[in-house]
Amino acid sequence: MTKNILIFRTDRIGDLLITCPTVKTIKNYISGAKISIITSEKNYEYAKTFDIFDEVYKFPKSNIFNKIKFYTKFIKKKFDYVFIFDGKDRSIILASLLKSKIKVAKTTNKKQIYYCSIFGIKNEIDVFGTDLNILHKKMLEKSNLHVSIDNFNYLKFKKNNNFAQIVPFDEYIHVHFDEKWFSSTYIKTYNDINPSYEQFTNFINLLSKKNNILITTGLLSNNLIERLLLDSKEKLNPKVYKYNLSENVFIIYKPTFLDLEPLLRKSKVLISCHGALTHAAASFNIKIVDIVEQSSDQLIKRYSLYMKNYYKVYRENFKNLILNINQKI
Repeated sequence: MTKNILIFRTDRIGDLLITCPTVKTIKNYISGAKISIITSEKNYEYAKTFDIFDEVYKFPKSNIFNKIKFYTKFIKKKFDYVFIFDGKDRSIILASLLKSKIKVAKTTNKKQIYYCSIFGIKNEIDVFGTDLNILHKKMLEKSNLHVSIDNFNYLKFKKNNNFAQIVPFDEYIHVHFDEKWFSSTYIKTYNDINPSYEQFTNFINLLSKKNNILITTGLLSNNLIERLLLDSKEKLNPKVYKYNLSENVFIIYKPTFLDLEPLLRKSKVLISCHGALTHAAASFNIKIVDIVEQSSDQLIKRYSLYMKNYYKVYRENFKNLILNINQKI
C-alpha cells in the first residue's frame, strides 16, 4: 500500500543535502513510500536529480496570487506524513491546511510552537548546537518511525561530458574559489580572506608542483578571477580554461552545482569555504579542508558532525590561512 509523504525544504542546497540521509531512511523503512518535496527556487532543479524524491514542487517566491494558486492546488492533496524540516513559518501554515494523519515540524521560536499547537502539528524544538541528524531522528520518532539515520553516501556520481572528460586527470586537488573568499561579496562581518592575485597564484603554483589542480569559481566574478582567465593559456570551451603558468592546472568558470557535483568524483581534496559543496564532498568521503568563520564555529559544527574525512580552518588573512591549509593537505 502506497504511503504518501511530504517533505518541506524551502531553503538552500546545503540544507537539502543534509536532509537526504533522513529522506533515504524513510524511503527504506516505509514500504511503498511515495515521497514528495516542496523546495525553494534555489534547490528545485537540483532536487529533481534525486531518485529518492518521486515528485518535486517549487514554492513560489513571486506575488501573492501565485502563492494562493499554489496553496489552493496543494490543499487538495492527501498525505500520510508531513515533515517540515525547514522550520519556516510559510511551511507550517501550508502544512496546517493539508489533510494528513501525522504532521511534524522543526520549530525555532515560540511563535512557531504556538502555531503548531493550534494547528495540531507535532513539533521538535531546534536547540542550537544539536546534531541535525539527532534532531531529524527525534522528528521521525514523533511520527512513530523509530529508525537510525546512518546512510550518508546518498549522492550518485553524475556523468558530465562537458567538464569531467575535458579535465584530463585521474585525481586532483579541488580549490573552490567562490565569492565567499571575499567578505565584500559574502558576509561583511566575517574575517576577510581577500587574497591578492600574486598571493593566490603563488599558492596554486606551489600546490601544482606535486598535485594536479582544479579551480572552480562561484557564480559571481571578481577582478582576480577575471585576471586568471585572461592569463590562461587556452580556452577549451565557454567555461573551461587551461591555466598558463602550469600545465596541470585547469579552471572552470561559473559552474552550476549540477556541474560541480560530478567533478568531485576525481577530487582527492576539496579546499572550500563552507557550503553545499562541503556536504557533497562528505557524501563521497573526500578529504575536506573547510574554511569557516570562527564566530560561527558552533553553528558549523552541527552541520559537520557526521563528516569523517573533515578538517577545519578558520577564516583569516590569506597569508596565515594558507599556512593552516598546507598543514591539513
